[in-house]
Amino acid sequence: HESFPSSRHRDPVSFMPGGPSRRACSHVVEVRNVKPDSPPGVSQQARTVARIGPGRGLFLTHAVKGGDVILVDDPVMIYVDEGQKRHTCAHCFRMQSGEKGELPRSCATCKQVWFCSTQCQEAAARATPGQGHSPQECALLHKMSGISKRLGGQEGITLARMLIKAALIKVHDTDRWRQLQDLCAPDGLEDHQCDWGMICLRTMELGGECSELGGAQARLMLQRDASNGMGILARKEPGQAAALRAGCLYGTCSMLNHACSPNVARFDDFDSPQEGNMRVIVKALSDMDAGTELRMNYLSILVGVEERQKRLLDEYGFKCECDRCYLEQLFPDDESDDEKEDSKFHCKNAPNEKPSHVPTVEEEDRRNALALWIAKFSCPEEDCGGTMAPVAEGGAAQQNGGTSKKRKLSDCTDDGEQQQEQADAEVLMECNRCGQVLRGLDRVYDLLE
Repeated sequence: HESFPSSRHRDPVSFMPGGPSRRACSHVVEVRNVKPDSPPGVSQQARTVARIGPGRGLFLTHAVKGGDVILVDDPVMIYVDEGQKRHTCAHCFRMQSGEKGELPRSCATCKQVWFCSTQCQEAAARATPGQGHSPQECALLHKMSGISKRLGGQEGITLARMLIKAALIKVHDTDRWRQLQDLCAPDGLEDHQCDWGMICLRTMELGGECSELGGAQARLMLQRDASNGMGILARKEPGQAAALRAGCLYGTCSMLNHACSPNVARFDDFDSPQEGNMRVIVKALSDMDAGTELRMNYLSILVGVEERQKRLLDEYGFKCECDRCYLEQLFPDDESDDEKEDSKFHCKNAPNEKPSHVPTVEEEDRRNALALWIAKFSCPEEDCGGTMAPVAEGGAAQQNGGTSKKRKLSDCTDDGEQQQEQADAEVLMECNRCGQVLRGLDRVYDLLE
């Protein structure tokens, strides 16, 4: 995704097609250990350097079609980002405009959370500690406000909020705490924007449930959040930079591993007025057989190879060596002008030096296939960065008719190829970030034109 204020979370998205009432495939995924040599994309050397074990992943138990909803998941823990606390309801996590852009109600005791309505404020006070805004959390946030200047700025305060939630869940919600502990906590990760050790120490000084969490568990939670957390985008107004409203940890969805060319996309709609707005759904980008590991892109599929490899190493502790990274390094002319400018400072060869490897015809074919794949699954909206996923037959977008634009297909000599191209052209694709719906090959033809 674009430059966000937090490096802790995977690619944020903001649109769930069809709302939470869509039916998910049941019992389609299972958790398995991932073999050390299986990623693809994570070298054994990188795993050794970062001390990250093989971990686990999600695998299909049944074949699925492109556009199928594979998984629906509710958050185990969710917390407001410090920078958006006045604009994000601490109970439903919707963002609504109030006077001066703030929500209409705030907690009079701790003065650290805001609500969109009296109903949400009352429901938050009745929620189990760790969910909503319980009296125990209110007391801890009130104490935290007194030491906020010692937490290392907005990023540190947000992490302290997360640790307060985790401490309350550990003491008061055994089931959710077990789900949090099931998430991996790889060693070797560190947030470069603030001092984790200092945040753990200051949070433990708040007393109460935080002291029962303990320093060791607090650091493990920071590691789980860094490697498994998913960021939720704030509403983006014209001229404003993208920002996060909240961070989430999901019990199942957080086990999705990374791929630069993913086979699933994540959708959500936190501002939906319907119940279940905090659910996330995972959709198949294409047909897949049973036994396939599901992989999402932690960033955006439009991020160039130089930036992508740097961020994956810095934020997740591994160096990606997948086929896409190999091809994009082999064909640097495919990079954007900005990426070309950046690569001048990282290129190992001199500007006029011939490359050490001349691409083969087979590698050129793979490069061309990759370019078409990116064109097909990337949102054409400027500055969106979302992923386009097929709409399953009978899905909400198809019922709305999608776009009416028609295209002339290429002159295929093979009847089978022409029929397949016709089928691909008629498939509706929807963006997991901005929500627009287009016919399957519109973006590819627009790009070629």
